Amino acid sequence: MNYKLVTSVAAVAMLACPNAFAYGDITAPLYLPEDMETLSDTSIAYERTKFDNDGVREDLIARENLMMGIGNDTAVAFTLGNRFNTKWLTNQEYNNEHNFDYEVGVKKNMSLYNDLMMQVGASYYTYSPRSWYGHSSEAKNKIRAEYGNTRWYKELRGEIKLAKELENGLTPYAGFAVDGNIDSSDRDLYYTAMAAVHKNEYNFAFDAGLRYEFQFGDDVNAWFMQASADYFLTDNMTFGAFADYQFADNSDVEVDYGYTTELRFKVLL
Repeated sequence: MNYKLVTSVAAVAMLACPNAFAYGDITAPLYLPEDMETLSDTSIAYERTKFDNDGVREDLIARENLMMGIGNDTAVAFTLGNRFNTKWLTNQEYNNEHNFDYEVGVKKNMSLYNDLMMQVGASYYTYSPRSWYGHSSEAKNKIRAEYGNTRWYKELRGEIKLAKELENGLTPYAGFAVDGNIDSSDRDLYYTAMAAVHKNEYNFAFDAGLRYEFQFGDDVNAWFMQASADYFLTDNMTFGAFADYQFADNSDVEVDYGYTTELRFKVLL
């Protein structure tokens, strides 16, 4: 699944922050806000997928993710997203109502052996197919074929991450997640595995890694390269960019290429 920001920055002062991580590195892979603090992550992303049959899918997606610390090393999160029904995109399935999706979840950090950190999380994701695809006869037939008679598409997600902070601002980390549709009778499961490294240097933070998405038994899989960079505007505020590129896949409709570009703004409140 992928996967989550519009903001405006009036001015960026190119001055060194004397203590860029006074609140901790809010871009770190396992970062959770302290008790009663809230991390806002606002983003806008453009996605494009080119299929071998010459079909093209494009999406413009805005999301707001709020994560609030509760107690020690625990946080609750809420995400609101919208897929825009813009005319210049080729994926003209959306209606003129709204294309919102929602996700709520919880995350917990814990320390393991020799400073190895682990984060576990669970979330519930949902959207309304009728709202997304409209009420025309063609849309209704598509919804029935793919979603049945459900009013809301519902999915549960479980994930685990491991990270270890090394010297010189380096943090290698890895993750594994399972997504499951709880509406359909076959209960399809989708898996994501990833490995990356996080590096903070002066007022910057960088990430780079690989991601593998797959299903057991169906021989459906895809490989992605991903990277991001963030600049600390202040000790509790960053502006950054994320990108990924799909370079291999095996599915019923094979992908020629696919990529995502995203701008994001984070602020700890």
